[in-house]
Amino acid sequence: MTYRLVVVPGDSDELRALQGRFAGDVEVQTLDTANDALWEVRNDPPGVIIANVELPGMSGIDLAEILPNFGAPTRLVLWSRRPDPQIARQVAGFGVQHVVSSDMALDDLRNLLYRELNEAATATPAEPPPSESAPQSPAPPERPKEPAAPPSEPPPRPARAKAEPVRQAEPAPARPAETGVQRPARRRDGPLVLTPEDQRAIRLRLEALDRDVGSKCIILADRAGMVLVETGLTIGLPTMVLLPLLSTSFSTAGQITQMLRETESSALYVHEGSHYDLYCFDIAQRFMLVIVFDKSGTPAKIGSVWVYAKRAIRDIQEMLG
Repeated sequence: MTYRLVVVPGDSDELRALQGRFAGDVEVQTLDTANDALWEVRNDPPGVIIANVELPGMSGIDLAEILPNFGAPTRLVLWSRRPDPQIARQVAGFGVQHVVSSDMALDDLRNLLYRELNEAATATPAEPPPSESAPQSPAPPERPKEPAAPPSEPPPRPARAKAEPVRQAEPAPARPAETGVQRPARRRDGPLVLTPEDQRAIRLRLEALDRDVGSKCIILADRAGMVLVETGLTIGLPTMVLLPLLSTSFSTAGQITQMLRETESSALYVHEGSHYDLYCFDIAQRFMLVIVFDKSGTPAKIGSVWVYAKRAIRDIQEMLG
């Protein structure tokens, strides 16, 4: 078996020396940036990535935060010039189990990477069975809830047998008034209406995102494909047709979210074309954030787009309540 190891050394001579430390069973690829590593993960996921924490542009910590969103079996090992427990605690939340430093001998580091490569290779075929059984385990708990609902309806029926108690309950307007007050629930399920203040705040945030990533235009739309807020130049883009198509492409992501019983989720659709690059983020199955890049202008970097877009999405979700 041949393993694939991606090394993002930054200014670390120790990591660059890994190239000659493995036998022929490990294909070692050295890349310059974390963004290059993410493109490799997207196109042909390696078994393991070892990256310097301090990298130009996107750091190793940013890489640790972004990598799980790609759904690849690739494992990440981070290297720091000196031990830093704070970094180790931070990236542990992203699933990174090993943060090593220059104190570790190269032979020990090589052995650690061998173990990670072997575990990544053996874990890959073992993942599909749990995912196939996962839909079966959530299903039984949901079915009992449906029969449990009807028993809550029969109690009013005995009351209806006596006309007077029922009439006493009907005139009380308190319940309709209370349900009408719960607008956040209706706002989540129904069409979203933005106030002018909401639109101005979101537009300012999209303009800041545009400056960060250098896009042609950015569009926030609902899942029906209706534009809520946009910034930049959308002239020449068939948004009326494009946005509903993008919404349809996320139907599978929504099913996965339901199977995993996630309350909040996001997915990413990437289109690479000869004229445009397009990144579409599905936000909690409610909104879409579409970022379009003109190939003749600033080239898109998937890592940077992800980092800045995720920050903007968090801000927008707070604005939308």
